[in-house]
Amino acid sequence: MLFSKALFKQSMKSNAIMWSIITFANCFILACVMLISGQGSISTTKNAFENTIIQGEIESSLKKRSIVAYNNAKDGEHHFDSYYVADLKEYTITAETFKYKCDTWLNSMPKSSDYQDVTSYYTALATWKASFPTYANETEGLYASYFSKWMESMPDQTKFSDTQTYLAALDTWKKAEPLSYNASSQTAYLEAVNQTKQYVIDKAKAMDPSYTEDSDQTKEILAEVMYTINPAHQFDSFYSDNKETLPDDYDVDTLVKKTLTNEIDDYLTSDERNQYVNKRASYTTPIFLANVFTNEETINKLIDALSNYGVTREKYDSFGYDYDTLKHLAMSTNISYQASYDYELSIINEDYANGVYKTKDEYNAAVTKMEESVNRNLSNSLFNSLPKEVADALQEVGKMDIYSLIVGTIFFKMAGLLLPIIYMIMCSNNLIAGQVDSGSMAYVLSTGTKRRSVVFTESLFLFLSLLTMFVCTTITSCICLSQVHLETSKLNYSMLCLMNLGGFLCLFAMSGICFLTSCWFDRSKKAMAIGGGLSMFSLVATMLGLFGTPVLPAVIRLDALNYFNYASVITLFDVTSIINSSVDYIYKFIILAGIGLLGYIIGSIKFIKKDLPL
Repeated sequence: MLFSKALFKQSMKSNAIMWSIITFANCFILACVMLISGQGSISTTKNAFENTIIQGEIESSLKKRSIVAYNNAKDGEHHFDSYYVADLKEYTITAETFKYKCDTWLNSMPKSSDYQDVTSYYTALATWKASFPTYANETEGLYASYFSKWMESMPDQTKFSDTQTYLAALDTWKKAEPLSYNASSQTAYLEAVNQTKQYVIDKAKAMDPSYTEDSDQTKEILAEVMYTINPAHQFDSFYSDNKETLPDDYDVDTLVKKTLTNEIDDYLTSDERNQYVNKRASYTTPIFLANVFTNEETINKLIDALSNYGVTREKYDSFGYDYDTLKHLAMSTNISYQASYDYELSIINEDYANGVYKTKDEYNAAVTKMEESVNRNLSNSLFNSLPKEVADALQEVGKMDIYSLIVGTIFFKMAGLLLPIIYMIMCSNNLIAGQVDSGSMAYVLSTGTKRRSVVFTESLFLFLSLLTMFVCTTITSCICLSQVHLETSKLNYSMLCLMNLGGFLCLFAMSGICFLTSCWFDRSKKAMAIGGGLSMFSLVATMLGLFGTPVLPAVIRLDALNYFNYASVITLFDVTSIINSSVDYIYKFIILAGIGLLGYIIGSIKFIKKDLPL
């Protein structure tokens, strides 16, 4: 029979006090670590740090979008103005020509005095009406409708009591004859809207070849422009639904007046028109963006993008990004952007006037660089404004599961192994080498107990004592976790059990090495020096290697120290894999179990076969 009950009891008596003290101390330290670090200060600090990152990124995103939308709207307005003026000039010529035909037709109206009887007059009048000029395009047709309505409103002499009143009404009617630009303006307006839409679509495609006419990105850019111009009041509901004041009709009247007085070329690039365009875009785009950013679909996309920071809908709502807040942020960004842009542009213009820029290309390059600088200064988040290495390090801290780091890596992989390793070194030495060195092994063997029985019983005791120790830490850790409620940590009961299993397998692997040296050497000092020395070296190497592993943020990480991890068997205890719910830890656990089992087997064989100094 391999198992010796008497020898097992003797080993228990010999090591019971040491096991009890170390197990109690380890569980007590574990409880302190988990409960103290889980009281909320870590969660509060991490939450505050996370919120700073998240809010900074959200506001940075909104500011960037606000500036882009503002510039898109202004660009769309300027192109609409150019299209409208060009179309107005073209269609005015067409309308004026058709108006001349209508006036000629009107002047050829038959007079009753030229006919001898009423029948002949009405026949001539019908023939005249049928000769109304035919129209060949939309502009002529539109003027024809205006002219027809005007003709229908012609005063009827039979309805007036005296000739003087009739002539006065007739004079008023003649003055109301439709002007040619009434038709050309409306046609030019509709055409300019269509041309602006096509320009925006082409612009979007030029920005990214993957954008299509029906893509969300193209539609969004188009909406930024069309909501600003609001052609024919198509988007009135967009403003009324958000309880916003409806903007006035887009100002084309001034464009018409300036075109008629030949001042349009200077006016299109004047400060007056630029201020009008800027003011309108500054008013409309914040409303548009606030509406977009409070849309459920947009909010869900933001939450998905920030999921690495543990952002939930509840946390996002707690930031208070409602419609009014987002609108205010976008509007203030637009105002700041335009003020900065105007100031920087005035400096460039002054330099250009003084000959600093020799060519127009140099001037345009300076303006482009300035635009990028103003945009970046206003919309960069905290992390984008920092050097990349610092920003990456701070983001690592923000994403880090600090509680899992403390419990998993700091305790179970290092601090929590120290006392069990001490127990394991002393116990494995006492079980074989210590008894051989002291001579008590001769007494044990003289009782008729076989070497196989001795080595099996002692190895079983060492294995079970370590297993029982980690059963106690498992129970302790689970109880402590039940008293801690941290939303910022992924640590759960199954992870805790795996961490305890990993700690046990590390001790099992090292105990196999120590048991091997205990069986190999006859002197306890040699067995303890080699087996214990290797075990303590592994622990120290793991502590040093920690400062070179990715579990620590880059700002305090020393990559060169990672080499120590290759010299430690504890490296096979992959806490990061457990926390990240990957399966990499499984094969490493198998290797640890294999190392321990191999140590016990080789040690047992060596003890059974070697000559003992009895």
